[in-house]
Amino acid sequence: MSVYLDTAQAAKELNITVASIYKIVNLEDPAKRLEPVNRMTHKGDGGYRFTLEEIERIKPAYVKDDLTSAQAAKRIGRSTTYIHQLFKKGLPYYEAEFRGKRTYFIKESDLEIYAINHPDSGRYDTIYDRKSKVYLFQPYRMGNRLARVCSMKRINRNKVEVKLQVSTDEWIPLEQAINEGWKPAASITDRKAITSYGYAVFEFPVPITPDSVIYAIIDEFFKLLGPANLRIQIGEAIQVEVKKSVLTGILPSTHPDMIDKLKTFIRSGEITPKYDGTLIDTGLSPVTFYLQEKEKEKLVNKAKETNKSLQEWLESTVSNAIEKE
Repeated sequence: MSVYLDTAQAAKELNITVASIYKIVNLEDPAKRLEPVNRMTHKGDGGYRFTLEEIERIKPAYVKDDLTSAQAAKRIGRSTTYIHQLFKKGLPYYEAEFRGKRTYFIKESDLEIYAINHPDSGRYDTIYDRKSKVYLFQPYRMGNRLARVCSMKRINRNKVEVKLQVSTDEWIPLEQAINEGWKPAASITDRKAITSYGYAVFEFPVPITPDSVIYAIIDEFFKLLGPANLRIQIGEAIQVEVKKSVLTGILPSTHPDMIDKLKTFIRSGEITPKYDGTLIDTGLSPVTFYLQEKEKEKLVNKAKETNKSLQEWLESTVSNAIEKE
């Protein structure tokens, strides 16, 4: 007696959505098309039905034993961009067509070898932990003493390694600091991501003391804009990227020193006082032009060769062309 699977069961077998089942049922390519046994009568039957043999026939096109770059990134707690950077450094990979598009794959054994040889690969800098509400440069107090969260490294989805700087040369884990009596002196709430393109870029000197106005500025960014609209990198300087937004209540009459600092340390974008606050503008303007589809595909492929998005590739190409003039 034959066993027939419905759309939900077929989707589970192929590790795709039910909506995708309806798409591949109507594909032109017979090698990738999922053929139901009741194509002509499926409406009256309450949906499509498929044999196990048919599912197994097309499974290689939709199910892979190896990891996609996105799956590999999730496995070690990093971004897909980070995995693509590892390809350039020698992490073995191959490219194959998968679910209708060219996709990068990594063998699980190769990823395991890399993780063993690079034990810190799963740790990466972050600026906010939604679970604990801890954020980078968050102030902590114990009596009259002030300290800052100056290091946050995510180990996995549920764990973040946080260190508090309590003096110039003293760093302690946050758990220890809390046990000693340190308490957060400020908190933030999640805010929706701003969808406009690009960021204004600030480059601040690394403060010597925890009560620096630089930290106060970044605190305001977190409080008024939320971590979803910020990107921060710490090196010889602190680079802060900010989505186009208004710092409500930050006015020349109430925060003159802060606004002066914003104007001093902005590297890309504009600072404009408004009646209700201070506008941080990216200074970016859209440019629209049209190409033949084939020409567009050529540009997309050029960008892929450098592991960049089309926007990133165009930006760098235009910048290089202007510099050569």
